[in-house]
Amino acid sequence: MPLLRFASVVFLVFPAFAGVADRVAVIVGNQVITVSEVDEEVRVTAFENQEPLSLSSEAQRAAADRLVDQQLLRGEMALNSFQAPPATDADALARNFREQHFPSAAAFQNALVKYGITEGQFKQHLLWQETLVRFTDFRFRPGGTNPPVQTASRLRAGAAAPPEETVDQQMETWLRQARAQTRVQFKKEAFQ
Repeated sequence: MPLLRFASVVFLVFPAFAGVADRVAVIVGNQVITVSEVDEEVRVTAFENQEPLSLSSEAQRAAADRLVDQQLLRGEMALNSFQAPPATDADALARNFREQHFPSAAAFQNALVKYGITEGQFKQHLLWQETLVRFTDFRFRPGGTNPPVQTASRLRAGAAAPPEETVDQQMETWLRQARAQTRVQFKKEAFQ
């Protein structure tokens, strides 16, 4: 009889977890980006840019590409022992955004609902953006403490990166190199 009760509990509990499973959208090295992370990236980006929400496969693929770059940058941050800004900065970032784009707190909350995101997700996104801005300035700033990113052709020629390259250009060069050296696998079924 106790075994029968255990089996009954198992069958009652496991269906509750059935909806929690998430599918893999992209594998970056040994890290996984899930479909729900891609969906959140699409929604938060559209909200922040004040654009109509599109959940098309093209929008999801573009969001997945951004998340791949972000994952590569997270790895570089870890290698550089880069300290992210404190979580408390997220409140000020969100407040500034709300004041610039919405006439009231209620309008801001209504827009969050419309895009299917929470204020917490949005704050996390803003804090991550602030972290990226600080890191890219730290890591890719020409003439900074870090060596400039060099392309393979420049390395062969023995030339350093030209000083006029911007932080964005340095980062783009680095991202191309990082993608070439990292296994990135997009799961087609996640974008259909």
